[in-house]
Amino acid sequence: MPAASRTKPAPAKGKPRPPAPSTFTLLAGDALSAWAIPGGATLVIVVAAALSALELVGTNVALAAAVFAALVLLAYVGERPLLEANVTPRDRALGAALAVVWLVACYVPFHTRIFPGTPLVDGTELSASGTGLPLTIPAAGHRAIDLVLAGQLDANPSGGTALPVQYSITVEGDGVPPRVVDGRFEDQLKTQRLGRRGTTTVHQLHQADVRVLGNPGGGDLRITRLVLTPDNAHPIAVTAYVHPLPGVIVLTLAGLVLVGAVVAFDRLGPLGEADGAFTLATAATLGSAIVFWTSNTVTPDFRTLIGSAIFGGPLGFAVGALTWWVAKRVIAAPAR
Repeated sequence: MPAASRTKPAPAKGKPRPPAPSTFTLLAGDALSAWAIPGGATLVIVVAAALSALELVGTNVALAAAVFAALVLLAYVGERPLLEANVTPRDRALGAALAVVWLVACYVPFHTRIFPGTPLVDGTELSASGTGLPLTIPAAGHRAIDLVLAGQLDANPSGGTALPVQYSITVEGDGVPPRVVDGRFEDQLKTQRLGRRGTTTVHQLHQADVRVLGNPGGGDLRITRLVLTPDNAHPIAVTAYVHPLPGVIVLTLAGLVLVGAVVAFDRLGPLGEADGAFTLATAATLGSAIVFWTSNTVTPDFRTLIGSAIFGGPLGFAVGALTWWVAKRVIAAPAR
């Protein structure tokens, strides 16, 4: 029989290669990865401010959302180089962990100021004649309290600003000598800009104060005396909250640890020759947080936040710039 003819199998057809992405697709992907986070954070800030101005959302909720979005934006600016292609997954994970810790540490001071919690005393009225006195504040076990004092001003019969009211309260506690807290409710005339060139005069009422009152004895506190000038002034309303932050020493140490971690990340971490953007952002944020907390605004709003950023941000930025200048001369960058 004739030998069976040997035939070579037909070569298998290879899988078709996917078409190469177009230049437009690559540019769009790069733009999306570069602007998605800052664009989204900026959008949240703008929408939160608009909803608050239109009274569609509570000011405290809108303000908290805007603060968190602003912090996300700053963290992104500080760690933006980690999104480059030559960064290892381990370095990205390290940067993400630091970003989460940074966000929590920087957001908590703002959150506790915006949401003070359940009041220990809620709007109890005290008068110079002794009505409501003595007032016991159940502060046992708490290191400090936030005391909010709100008054009411009468119109001036001759026109102009309302008549001011001077107050003085005496606070006592177990094992603590009596302390006097005084202040002034008043009406001031301020010039406010209208448009680009116009101005107008407006009344700026200051009818509430917030004071941090220490409780070294650790027991309940009592308001035993109230003096108002003039004597016929309206009663004042007293509200008290637990002070949510630890002492100054603990806060200072925590701030130094946070700044030290960010400086080490900028100088020794995966960013290589970093420009210190994360260090500067951290210092500016801490400066804004300090001003935000120490302002005498009873109910913080967007104006309070903007003022804190205007006054505290540059001061913190200057401290951060000095810190980064020292770090570059003291800490040798690792060889890459």
